[in-house]
Amino acid sequence: MTEIMKRKSLIAILCVLLVLIGISLSVLLLSGKKEISYEIIDDKSIRVISSPSDLFKDGFYCIDDNPVTGDQCKWLPYDNDSFTIQGNDRYIHLKDAKGNIYELNSEKPDLLYINIDKDLYPMYPVDKKIELNINVNGIGHNDLNMSSSDESIVAIENNVLVCKKPGTATIRVGNDNVSDSVDIIVTDLYTLPDENSDHKPILKETICTSEEAHMLDEVLSRKIEEAGYQTRAGVVAAARFLALEFPYKLAYFAESGRLDPAFSTKCDGEGRYYHKGLYLSEDKYADISASVYGPKYWGLFFKEDTTEDHSKDDYYLVDGFKPSDIGSDLYLSKRPNGLDCSGHVSWCYYNGGFDLGDLGAGGPGSHGMNELGELVMIDEELLKSDRIKAGDLVGFASHIGIVIGVDENYIWISDTMISGIKNVRYERTLESFNQLGENSWRYFMLMDSEYKEDGNYTPMW
Repeated sequence: MTEIMKRKSLIAILCVLLVLIGISLSVLLLSGKKEISYEIIDDKSIRVISSPSDLFKDGFYCIDDNPVTGDQCKWLPYDNDSFTIQGNDRYIHLKDAKGNIYELNSEKPDLLYINIDKDLYPMYPVDKKIELNINVNGIGHNDLNMSSSDESIVAIENNVLVCKKPGTATIRVGNDNVSDSVDIIVTDLYTLPDENSDHKPILKETICTSEEAHMLDEVLSRKIEEAGYQTRAGVVAAARFLALEFPYKLAYFAESGRLDPAFSTKCDGEGRYYHKGLYLSEDKYADISASVYGPKYWGLFFKEDTTEDHSKDDYYLVDGFKPSDIGSDLYLSKRPNGLDCSGHVSWCYYNGGFDLGDLGAGGPGSHGMNELGELVMIDEELLKSDRIKAGDLVGFASHIGIVIGVDENYIWISDTMISGIKNVRYERTLESFNQLGENSWRYFMLMDSEYKEDGNYTPMW
């Protein structure tokens, strides 16, 4: 073999060896390549996918605020191929058994989950401000925004919802990739607390559907539960709702009968109403055990008379009748249904969690509500003291009311007489409490012994 041929053979062998070495190196490099990704399992969990598949066997993971691991990173055992994400704006770090640290992502992945707490009131009054409870879980960008489908109904001011007018608006919270929404219903069937009862019209008509009546009942129930059912605050919440938040005055309707066996006329729902919630729809009739003129729910007239102008707010002053006629069939049948004084107080207590039984107002020598709690005659010392609380009762012969607010200078009392349920603010002076002469309040019934617990009591609304 010539020298030239020997050299060519050697070069060929070297080339083959180089090719074989290159292939071996490629195989080694490819076999050593590590790939890490993830997939979403549910709202809060991800599964790590790695190559090789056992890369993180006996390894660790950490969720941190920083894109690179810091001293505060808490490493947790990575016993399986998935884990739950907690919080938001987090980075995920993984560490294998040899201590090598890997970033699951070079940037924050979009694993953001938004949930609006739907435990809301069924409807809200105009001017109410609402702060939504928004839960943000997962990891991802926090470029969230809030929008309203109708700003004229519910506006958004500094992430606070402001109810503008009756209607329904859909509130959306999220970004381009993920969001949640909730409907907010705004109503004029109840208002923010308004102590001025003089401008409220007497309820003399149907004001809502059965569905809306149920929603009002739920609002009332929620307010009582938040205040404390079977506590002083629960009764006060019921009294304040009817006196301050319901936009109508219930007409005075002298009781046309009682459920107590001692009374010959059985009646429930005319002058007195022994049930939970407002009496504003026909489906409440199923709860009425006995009636005289009805059943008719609050605001409806028992006797239809097209000759009368029912649009006048002073219709309760029926032409040709005197206060002494109250109780006569003709007088009652021409009035819209409502509550008498003890019926009003009974309703407040019953909805707040206390059944007073079939008690009237009571008075000198008669059994009734005047025997509840501690009866204290009104004098300057009592009026200047801090003994009187919202939820206490107040009365004079055959009449009863309930305290709905107190502050350093005034006491607010709600009761019902010929002009319907009203609220009156009294100065803490005898002169103020004696201004109605023989119809002035004479005593308070301090009710601590009846309530036992105050609940989430506030002296003012």
